[in-house]
Amino acid sequence: MTADDLDGDDGRRWALMELMAERRLALGLSVAQAARAVGLAPRPYADLERGVPPGLGLDRLKTVADVLGLTGAPRETFLLLAAEPGVTPYDLVERRAPTVEEVAHIDLMDPNSALITDHAWNVLAANAAVARLFTDPARTPRSDRNLVLWLFTRDAAERFTDIDEVRADAVARVRAALGHLPADPALRTLAGRLTADPAGARLWRRRAPRLPAEAYPRRLRHPLYGEASILVTTSRLPGGLQLVVHHAAHLIGGTAHAH
Repeated sequence: MTADDLDGDDGRRWALMELMAERRLALGLSVAQAARAVGLAPRPYADLERGVPPGLGLDRLKTVADVLGLTGAPRETFLLLAAEPGVTPYDLVERRAPTVEEVAHIDLMDPNSALITDHAWNVLAANAAVARLFTDPARTPRSDRNLVLWLFTRDAAERFTDIDEVRADAVARVRAALGHLPADPALRTLAGRLTADPAGARLWRRRAPRLPAEAYPRRLRHPLYGEASILVTTSRLPGGLQLVVHHAAHLIGGTAHAH
């Protein structure tokens, strides 16, 4: 019998048992040796080997994974199986800064504006087109360098003719993210600042019925080329990062004309 033959909790227990036993045997350790190595008393470690989450916090479980040399997908699988109910893959993301290659990639996207944010939409990198089309993040105080908060500024209202829909979708995304990570300090700070704004508070209370798509049209007022539809895409990058691109190159190519 394997984990694929079981459902629900039984399948999770079997999967955790298999993972723990295979890793310990690969290291050539006895149960007692493995327990000492990871810094657990014999009983909680035995619970892990029996496929029963021992009630350890996520940070402690990450230490166990480190000692056992679990990386990549096996590490994430172990943490999800061994953690208390309610832990999701969002909780397991190892936060990081954009790489040099990622920053170079968004530079190559010009004249489309492209930026990289963290999981709470704090802007970590942006190409030159962002400054030309919207505002220069480098000239914005670091505490205000947030894509969602920017959407509630006058500058944003001047750029998007459908600003009400833009803001509603942004609030829906923040609500969804906070639902996955209710204790995340960056998301809680963002939610607090949004609900302190009258427009943000009104949208927060409205509770959008569905999460916006990852690619969606917007009506943009380009400062040089007039008003036209653009496509905005949001993509997830490893490490909890997000790539947001405003596809407006067709405006500059001459398919739209200033009014």
